[in-house]
Amino acid sequence: MAGETARYAAKELSTDTWPDFERLFRTHACWCMTYHRPRALEEKEKLHSRIKSAARNRRQKRGLVESGLAHGILVYDGGEPVGWCSYGLATELPLIDSYRSYKKLAQSTDAKLWRITCFVVHHNHRRRGVARAALRAALEAIRKKGGGTVEAYPMIRWGVGSDWFGTASMFAGEGFKMAAPFGRSNIVMRKEVSK
Repeated sequence: MAGETARYAAKELSTDTWPDFERLFRTHACWCMTYHRPRALEEKEKLHSRIKSAARNRRQKRGLVESGLAHGILVYDGGEPVGWCSYGLATELPLIDSYRSYKKLAQSTDAKLWRITCFVVHHNHRRRGVARAALRAALEAIRKKGGGTVEAYPMIRWGVGSDWFGTASMFAGEGFKMAAPFGRSNIVMRKEVSK
């Protein structure tokens, strides 16, 4: 697997890499905004057009990037963006706190709490180590930002709609340990990352 991930380059999301993020997300209406919100959108807040939703999410994500409040890793193959991993401080990705199954889990450390909430891999590059390369780059970025507790929510059952969280085996391979169940199809995993 190390050979597979070594072929990829990774860059942090920034105003400079925003055009690459746009290229990767041009077919995704979410623009990786869901977990930045403190709660799920209510029906009256939802836009009934995929085009309008995508435009709103793109605009909001761009604002967060310009403010330094959105973090992520873009993965490249031959200069083309093919993968993405969203990460950030818990305060930047607060939606997780609103889940009933998460509220029962107390944060048991004084370290900064980071979250890894989302992976996107271009359909032509799936099952080739892109997500693992993104995860490794995200962990390195977190280490450079001072480290802390890193939390992830990988799936343990395929096909139930939460596959953007990544797989438990991928996180276990990078030293994450299970902390608690998270709904019916996911678990909470944690790892300490030192500065």
